[in-house]
Amino acid sequence: MSSDIRSNGKGTERPMQRWYPDYQTRDADIVDYREFQVRDCDVKFRGPGFDPFAAPEGSFFTCLGAAQTYGCYYEHPFPDLLSRSLGMPALNLAVGGTGPGFYLQYPSLIEAMNRGRFVILQAMAARHESNGRFEADGYVEFVRDRVRGDSVTSAVAWQRIIDEEPEKAMQRVEEVRRNWVATTKALIDQLTVPVIFFWFSRRKADYEIDMDAIREQALRRAQGKDESHFIDGLSGDFPHYVDGKAARAAAGLCDFYVECLSDRGMGQQLYNRHTGQAIHDISFAALGKEYVDMHQTRNIYYPSAEMHEDACAALLPVVRQMLLET
Repeated sequence: MSSDIRSNGKGTERPMQRWYPDYQTRDADIVDYREFQVRDCDVKFRGPGFDPFAAPEGSFFTCLGAAQTYGCYYEHPFPDLLSRSLGMPALNLAVGGTGPGFYLQYPSLIEAMNRGRFVILQAMAARHESNGRFEADGYVEFVRDRVRGDSVTSAVAWQRIIDEEPEKAMQRVEEVRRNWVATTKALIDQLTVPVIFFWFSRRKADYEIDMDAIREQALRRAQGKDESHFIDGLSGDFPHYVDGKAARAAAGLCDFYVECLSDRGMGQQLYNRHTGQAIHDISFAALGKEYVDMHQTRNIYYPSAEMHEDACAALLPVVRQMLLET
């Protein structure tokens, strides 16, 4: 993790976190992500890659999103499946743990998107947007505590909100939702090509916050018995903290809307691509110190191969119709 000097939008400059998950190191025995970089951006993206500035304009499409669009653990995520079906290269600019504000920091990425035919904009999480307690810090997982002054993961931030100011939890949720819509709008406003808003999740956009579950989890955490990364009753399943109202507001800013609700194939065993043997321990240490103690034996979080197939099936007819009309 490093820092970079970028504008905070208030006329001053301050260091911002530049942290991106190293999925290739973590998953080297599972899949080769064939990572590549785009001009004037130090982030590694999911391949197969190409130079969008050398490609003819309109000859490719771009996918924006988090780990779900990046396609952790699987050789053919939905951008690749869609690319094969359309016979058109996909520029996969997804970054694990990111929000829409990430892309606003890199003019070269915006320029690349606008050279393509269209953009698929995955509904990303709102957990690392600004609110009254925390300020977005790089838009990839980290936020800055306005009270303590330190930069922490969004998971730690929401634990602090529940543990230190629980009476303000709902206010903080509403604040990040409003800011998420505003940030998404700022991104869309810079795009000159058609945009498809893509809701890719195991849940519907509308969900209920469970205060009893939040209090029970806080008690377990105080007792050192909780290992969850999220405030489960508050965040909802991915995209965290985004509800139906926020999703509909963002979708209304786009040219098309596609929804894929699926949990098909979740929990499946992962295999070593070199030996064919089942992998019995996936260490998350490559993602940073906050993740050292996290381990998995199966895929219990990222979309499965079957879910990527469902995503492609949901997108394909809309994309084909859009290509006929535009």
